[in-house]
Amino acid sequence: MSGGVRIRGVRKTYKTFARPANEVLRGVDLDVARGEVVGLIGPNGAGKTTLMSCLLGFLFPQAGEITIDGKANDDLTIRARTGFVPERMNFDRRSTGRAFLRYMARLAKVSDASVRVDDLMTRLGIIDAANRALSQYSRGMLQRTALCQALVHEPDFLFLDEPTSGLDPNGVMLVREVITEQRARGAAVLLNSHQLAEVEKVCDRVVFLSKGVIAESETLRHTTAIPIVITLLPGSFDPAAIETTLGAAPQGNVVNVTVASDDEIASMVRAIIESGAGVIDVRRRTADLEQIFRRTT
Repeated sequence: MSGGVRIRGVRKTYKTFARPANEVLRGVDLDVARGEVVGLIGPNGAGKTTLMSCLLGFLFPQAGEITIDGKANDDLTIRARTGFVPERMNFDRRSTGRAFLRYMARLAKVSDASVRVDDLMTRLGIIDAANRALSQYSRGMLQRTALCQALVHEPDFLFLDEPTSGLDPNGVMLVREVITEQRARGAAVLLNSHQLAEVEKVCDRVVFLSKGVIAESETLRHTTAIPIVITLLPGSFDPAAIETTLGAAPQGNVVNVTVASDDEIASMVRAIIESGAGVIDVRRRTADLEQIFRRTT
């Protein structure tokens, strides 16, 4: 797949002298396109962190192929275009937040590093602590700093391992906004998280890793088709009239339809109301991630 992340047949086995070999990845195939956010879901021990480590070149698989933008994942030009947020990042706690991020920006050869760092710290809500030592940062502030270092060079490929770990609700919403911004500018984003509700909010697609393979893939967002669920007020509508208006028959007081845009959703709701029916709820129809998680683990 040109321009994105491509994984084919990746296998990874851990071997020790004291224990039998443990094959964690058993032939993983996965694509992540530019401008796409893919969520990686699976139980503890499924191999999520191992897969991400192989992608980043921290681990070497025994078999398979990993390419990013058509090049080997350990190619230096690819590494220069990659950002990574680990679940827990080790910092030199004696450094201030600003000094640490400026150092990372200079390593990444960012022009006007000081301005870029201050802009990111402002965006992530930690500019007021810029001159404080990292040893004085809370867990959530450190996580925001880790996200800053991953974004400082505007990477084309962004790998996030539990990016909302330790964050309060405001921090979680902020990370959600930042991920959306990265998608909008064309970055390929792979997100590893146990928070299914958060994955559902930010990802275009999720893949379920179980027993070392991708057990299932589910699209959450379509570029040209938006599945929605409309719940009508019972007793307020004529089923035949609703079917004529929407092109879909209601099941009880619920109608499942597919539209091409948010404007079409608004027009559809307006037509229902003008027909005299009451609308209780309108929402996008998404997969039941909890049910799929249980089924694949």
